[in-house]
Amino acid sequence: MNSTTIPCLRYQNAKKAIEWLQEAFGFQVFLQVRGEGERIEHARLTLGPNMIMLATLGREGDFDKKFASPATHNAVTQAILIVVEDPDAIYQRSRAAGAKIIDEIADFEFGGRTFTCEDIEGHLWAFTSHDPWKKAGD
Repeated sequence: MNSTTIPCLRYQNAKKAIEWLQEAFGFQVFLQVRGEGERIEHARLTLGPNMIMLATLGREGDFDKKFASPATHNAVTQAILIVVEDPDAIYQRSRAAGAKIIDEIADFEFGGRTFTCEDIEGHLWAFTSHDPWKKAGD
């Protein structure tokens, strides 16, 4: 089954972010709509059955006016958790790409392996092999 909850992110430089997300985490471009110059008006990236949407900051509309880059505010209001088969491989990839590791890869208390990091503009990411749909004792 494909993801039915899809995070939407905004970046100061979405083109650079897409390149980095591909290198660091292994995302693939599903759809990309370019604007003038280097602007990315809309993009959809996938990692296995997971999808994120992103664009360059500064788009029109009330929804888009709410976005800010964590890099300019030194704060975040959300983190993205992605369930993957091999978080160790993504951990190694992200380290090599220069991700700022927040929590090192480790066994998670409820099963699986997990790590957290920041991307190039400060968005928080967690990758885990833990199944959050599984309740303790199942």
